[in-house]
Amino acid sequence: MKLANALLAFSLVSATSMWAQSEPQAPPPPPPPMHHGMDEHMHHHMDEMKEQVAHMRATLEKMKANLSHITDPSLHEQAQYDVDLWENMVHHMEEMSKMMSGHPGMGMHDMHGGPHNDQAPPPPPPPDKQ
Repeated sequence: MKLANALLAFSLVSATSMWAQSEPQAPPPPPPPMHHGMDEHMHHHMDEMKEQVAHMRATLEKMKANLSHITDPSLHEQAQYDVDLWENMVHHMEEMSKMMSGHPGMGMHDMHGGPHNDQAPPPPPPPDKQ
C-alpha cells in the first residue's frame, strides 16, 4: 500500500511539474499610461530645468570673462580647468534639455534605455541555438 501511495504521489508531482513547464508564460502587463497631472508635473520640471541651465550658462559666461583678469599663471590655469569642466557640464545639460523637449512623454526611466510609457517592452531575444 505504501508503494502504491508513493507511486501515486510521484505521478502527481511529475504531472504537475510537466504541466507547469508546458504552460506559456504571459508577458507582463504594460505600464499604465501617464496621467494628465503627471504630464503637467513633467512640463513644470522641464521649465525649471531650462531656467537652471540658462542661469548656469550666464554664470559660465561671467567665469569666462573673468578669466582674462587673472594674472597669476597657476590660478589662471586652475580657473581655465574650472571653465572647461563647467562648459562641458552646461553643454551636456543643454543637450539633455533639448532631447527631453523633443520627447514630451519621456521620463527618467527612458533616459536609461527603458521603454516609453506608451510602448510595450521589446520582445525577448530568441533562444540560443546550439
